[in-house]
Amino acid sequence: MSVTVQQILSDAKRLASKLKEHDTAADALLSQAQFVYKKIDAMKQYTDDLSELNDMEEGGLPHEELVNSIRTESRQLQEIVRENRILRAMVAEHQTALEMIMSKYRSQVSHLVAQTSAGQLVNNLTAKTIEEKNALIIQQEERIKEMMAVMSLASRLEAEEASKKEETIGRLQTENQTLRKLLKISSDLSAEKEPDTILAST
Repeated sequence: MSVTVQQILSDAKRLASKLKEHDTAADALLSQAQFVYKKIDAMKQYTDDLSELNDMEEGGLPHEELVNSIRTESRQLQEIVRENRILRAMVAEHQTALEMIMSKYRSQVSHLVAQTSAGQLVNNLTAKTIEEKNALIIQQEERIKEMMAVMSLASRLEAEEASKKEETIGRLQTENQTLRKLLKISSDLSAEKEPDTILAST
């Protein structure tokens, strides 16, 4: 199934829109991750404080309110660690999806560029072919016109030559007939004079 340029452009726009959405989601995840990291640092400090208080319990009674607060923060720390794992998984999933989208996008863009270049080349070749065909047609038309003119001239010359030949033949025939008539008249006159000459000599 061939992919048209319009389809590739549509897919590229759709992928670019998805890429923008994923970038926005990634920025949000990074912001959340930074917040989580800050919370983790704070919870680590609370954990250290809790360890110190546990050590203090051996020598005396800790402040209950502080211990309860630290225990609460410890539970929050565990929840944040769990959320952090989820965020890390989401970031990894986002990176995988982003790589797939970018790979498909680059592939389609490369295909689009190649198809566009091929289309331009085909258009140029087609235009050149059409131009050559037009030039060839014009040349052929000019040659046909020249051939027709030559044939017309040759036909006219042949007609004129044939007419001249016919005229010449007719004239020669007429002259020949005239000469024959004159020769006959001359012969007749000669034949009429011969008896007169014979009688005069006697």
